[in-house]
Amino acid sequence: MWDSVLGHEQNKEFLQNFLQRDARPHALLFCGADGLGKKKLALEFAKTFLCLNGKGDDGCEACRLLNFADGNVSHPDFILVQRLPDKAGLLIDQMRELNKQAAFAPVLSKNKICIIEDADTMNEAAANSFLKLLEEPPAGWLIILLASSEDKLLTTILSRVVKLRFNPLAVADVKKLLVERDVTAEESEVLARVSEGSVGTALNLHEQNALEYRQTALSFLEVLPLAMPLNYLAGRAWVEKYERAEAILFVRLLQLLLRDMLFVKTGVTANLYNCDLQETLTALCGGWQPQGLKKALAAVNDAYKALNTSTGVKLVMENLALKIDNFRKE
Repeated sequence: MWDSVLGHEQNKEFLQNFLQRDARPHALLFCGADGLGKKKLALEFAKTFLCLNGKGDDGCEACRLLNFADGNVSHPDFILVQRLPDKAGLLIDQMRELNKQAAFAPVLSKNKICIIEDADTMNEAAANSFLKLLEEPPAGWLIILLASSEDKLLTTILSRVVKLRFNPLAVADVKKLLVERDVTAEESEVLARVSEGSVGTALNLHEQNALEYRQTALSFLEVLPLAMPLNYLAGRAWVEKYERAEAILFVRLLQLLLRDMLFVKTGVTANLYNCDLQETLTALCGGWQPQGLKKALAAVNDAYKALNTSTGVKLVMENLALKIDNFRKE
């Protein structure tokens, strides 16, 4: 069941058994990194849960009203709560509206289901408002919370839900899916590793032409040490022209290159992210000391954090490049 969702067989088995129970928990938490398939499985399960014949195969009116592929979602017993555009998290007004919905019984199906996306972005006020719903759940309701970090949820919420952990997929599984979507086998192998088992992340990286950004980062490492650092950096697109999202992607890929170089330097090559560049990275390691690579990695981590604030992109990228060059020269 739910074969369109790759992996997570243990969670699928739990949900299949869930459908057969008379006494069910009223709230579930799907927890794991972004892009692992939490939302996709939640939507597929919702379709089966609300199906009038229990199959979720588009054979009934309820299923036809939950056609996620075509965007036709008009089932009266299905509620999806999402962050509003340009909002950092779920708002208290959204939780208050959800509480109002609790007064309405199922219309078409035997039950109602509510999926709350990015549940871990609720601030304390919104979370406390939502808690009222968990404490007195309406009859026939099932609530599914989707979260990347359970640590950001109130302990009082965690104590009232059944948690399903979503773990990263095997590299081979992610690669298989990418190849099925016409990504080349070579790129699929790299993206499956760089995405750390997240299909969603791998697909996003493909759409962003991540390997081109990786090549830019690699080219920078290959010219180190710099004889005239400021002259080299002047006019470089990745220093002066990248938008914040581009800079974050570049820094992330630079981080993985340096991480692999440190592993190669210390003789650990079994699980390289950039598996196709092992010979190149081995050659690059010759001029580095292990301590210099560790310092460079720390500088990249600091830059990544800075880019996720309002700090100027050019300033962050320029400072990062100068630091890495100095660590290469040590």
